Amino acid sequence: MKIVNWLGLICLTVPLMAVEHDFSIENTNYTISKSPYPDGDRTLYNYNRLRLTDKIKEGNWFAHIIADIDNYYGEDYIESFEYQFLGTINADTPFDIETNSKNYGNGEVFGRLHRFNVGYSDEKHNVVFGLQKVSMGVGRIWTPTDLFNPRNPLALEPDQVYGNYALSYIYALGELSEVMGVVAKRHNDEYKYAGRIKSNFGVVDIALDVLSSDDAQMIAYELEGNLFETGIEWRSEGGYFKDKLLDKEFFQGILGLDYGFQNGLTLVTEWIHSSKTYSFDEILLHQESTLSNNRHLSNDYIGASAYYDFNLLFNGALSIIYSLEDQSSFVSPLIEYSISDDASLALGAMLYNGNDESEFGSVDNSYYLRFKVTY
Repeated sequence: MKIVNWLGLICLTVPLMAVEHDFSIENTNYTISKSPYPDGDRTLYNYNRLRLTDKIKEGNWFAHIIADIDNYYGEDYIESFEYQFLGTINADTPFDIETNSKNYGNGEVFGRLHRFNVGYSDEKHNVVFGLQKVSMGVGRIWTPTDLFNPRNPLALEPDQVYGNYALSYIYALGELSEVMGVVAKRHNDEYKYAGRIKSNFGVVDIALDVLSSDDAQMIAYELEGNLFETGIEWRSEGGYFKDKLLDKEFFQGILGLDYGFQNGLTLVTEWIHSSKTYSFDEILLHQESTLSNNRHLSNDYIGASAYYDFNLLFNGALSIIYSLEDQSSFVSPLIEYSISDDASLALGAMLYNGNDESEFGSVDNSYYLRFKVTY
């Protein structure tokens, strides 16, 4: 189904009446210096994303629309293997969410439908239909139980994830308990089914998760609570995964801690363990499968991140991922300057350390300047 036809179908579901609109425009611009994989020559290119967001509400009914216009400028980069490969990774939806790219010599521009859904919410019920983010898991760095919208901590923007064409329903069993069910249609017209029941047991929140699709199965848990009276928040998630595509079964889970200091410093740590590993080719060649983000080269990684407000104008962040198997690491520092309430300028890097044969040491460093403004 083409985007325009699907948009028309969704638009018909929005009540034709006076509604509240929360409309915003955000422009994010990156100037990036990197050596695209597997090319050895460093290149400079520009990436710009213009995002239009509209949140519509009428009583208990709502709609959420996010549309992007993406522009890459830099002939060397758009002709690289890395750019061409990334262009082959599509959303797990039964229709195209991106327009065809328009090449204008030194760059390419295309549009993307990021979110488009309608729903109903009250004290007991929350139902959403359309292109949406389905949230599962409690991890901050890794989310192994999230097989719908898993974040990628190695990406330039880890939380910029594709949506799912799904029907999701949450029923509140009580103030601290709920049950969720999700049905999503995939790119191959197969379906992905998931369920979760979550409740609070005194000092800990506990959830049980299940998922089934044509290429994967999962039975998992989520745990989250406070560590006595220390102010430290702890969390864990994980479970049993069956990779039908590559005929593997494994356990994968995380254990993490968070602590916010009074001076404004926030620290996050996480350890992820997988009982089985994958080869580089297995990871690279199966990017569109349900378990694409659960396949790792090593059994164990340690991750940490820190955020600190230096003053009203400057803040900084630092993320680190360390492979316990080959002692290589990924480090991502960032410092941001607030030009105004609606605009910021940031300088960051993606640094890879280790020997040439290691997971992270084989990748060249990247550096970027980011300008973001919201209207």
